[in-house]
Amino acid sequence: MRVVFPLFFLFSVLLFSACTQQAAPTEAETADGLQPRTSGLDSVAAAFAFDLSGSAVYVVPVEIDYTKRVAGPGQPLRARDYELDARDRARLQELMAEIFSEKFLSPRNSQLVADPQVADYTLQLRLERFSLAAPLEPSAWLWRVYAEQSAYGVLVGELYNDEGKLMLRFRDRRDIGEKFGGLGPGRLERFTSVTFWNDMKVDLRRAFSSLDKTLR
Repeated sequence: MRVVFPLFFLFSVLLFSACTQQAAPTEAETADGLQPRTSGLDSVAAAFAFDLSGSAVYVVPVEIDYTKRVAGPGQPLRARDYELDARDRARLQELMAEIFSEKFLSPRNSQLVADPQVADYTLQLRLERFSLAAPLEPSAWLWRVYAEQSAYGVLVGELYNDEGKLMLRFRDRRDIGEKFGGLGPGRLERFTSVTFWNDMKVDLRRAFSSLDKTLR
């Protein structure tokens, strides 16, 4: 038996289908138009056809948001004893910029610049929920500490072009020095400023190497 649809009904169905297809959000894009990429990091999203080749990049001084610490009764250490001082923040900034350049910029024939006015891109790095295992400077109250890892933090990066448009975002939770040189989880090792900086270097290399592979 042949079924005949009224013309106005058929037109309504086609119109509804077309509107639905147009209105549906693109699953391959984030809210700001970046496209998620499969990565070894927790999340990476980049602009379509993003290419950093031959570019000049300025790295903004790193931001650090610390995990809140509350000193208990009789506790001689304060929350700020677990924070990086100005000298250590400068060292961290230099280390982050150096490794980002080595692992991500150099393979793309790009370079760091000290002047944001001449940069093609600006990178903002942030450590969220950052927490040291112990103060970096030993004291009479705390001169020998053993821990499973050096620190914890969430590494967040955002890259903007010279027009202020977001081009790249990445995010990764960092158990910094979790394995303490490959001894395995659960193994306590002595924490010092030397182990912290070595572990930070290893983890940053791992993070930026993974970002490099993600965007190849």
